This record gives sequence, structure tokens and C-alpha cells, in this order.
Amino acid sequence: MKALLSITATVALLAGCGTPCCRKAGAADVSSAPESVMVDGRTFRLQADLWRDFQPIAPPDGQPLMAAVRVVADDNMPLPDDLAVDAVWVLNGGERWSPPLSERPERLAVHLADGPKWGPGISVDVVVRLARGSEAWLLRAPDVPIKRTD
Repeated sequence: MKALLSITATVALLAGCGTPCCRKAGAADVSSAPESVMVDGRTFRLQADLWRDFQPIAPPDGQPLMAAVRVVADDNMPLPDDLAVDAVWVLNGGERWSPPLSERPERLAVHLADGPKWGPGISVDVVVRLARGSEAWLLRAPDVPIKRTD
């Protein structure tokens, strides 16, 4: 019984607390992130563009997935200087791509390259973790199409 409790506690620690405020968001909870978050009375959403390059200079099966992800405010006011993206996940069913970001958190626009060769022509979810000091929020853009450039 002690072993079962120990295993359960370890899994819970590794997965994170399961709430949007958790700094250690695990793979299990990012897929249920909200589509908007309220920070300091302002609503923020996520926009994402995903594509694979199939131009003539690309390999026959195309270049790996690329992404441009940005956090936007509903009120169109300037974004807070102290809020940053410190993690990104792209979710394709049970598969996940979570590229490492630079040592310092990115502001509120992130460009990613060298992803998996999913799509084009499919839709995936994109999730970011917004961080400010010891606070963090998960934010999701659902059903983002992977486009093709020729």
C-alpha cells in the first residue's frame, strides 16, 4: 500500500498540479488549457500560424513544421512587459511537440522551426505557458490548421 501511495504521489508531482497557475504544467493538463485567460483584469488569447514548406528547394517530403505563435490582448492595448511565454506545446492527438525555448523566456511572440512532419491539411492544438514571476497561466489555440507553402 505504501508503494502505491508513493507511486501516486510521484506521478502527481511529475504531472504538475493540474491548475492554470501551476508552473510545472505536465503533458496531461496542457490539452485542457483554456482558450483565454484573465490577467490583471485583461483577457488574453493565443494566435498561431503553422506551416510546412514544399517549395521546389525543399526535400520531396517537405520541410519540418514551423510555427509563429503570439499572445494578443482583447483590448488591443500594449502587452505587459513582465509577461512572457516560457513553454510551447503543439498537440496532434496523442503526439506532442514541445521544442525548447531559449534560456530566457520569450516575450509574447515565438517562432519555432524543425518540428515534426505532421500534415499539411490537418489541425492541431497549440498551447503556451505565460509566466510572470512565480505566476503562470496556460493558454490554448484549438484546431489550428497546418498549412502548406509551395
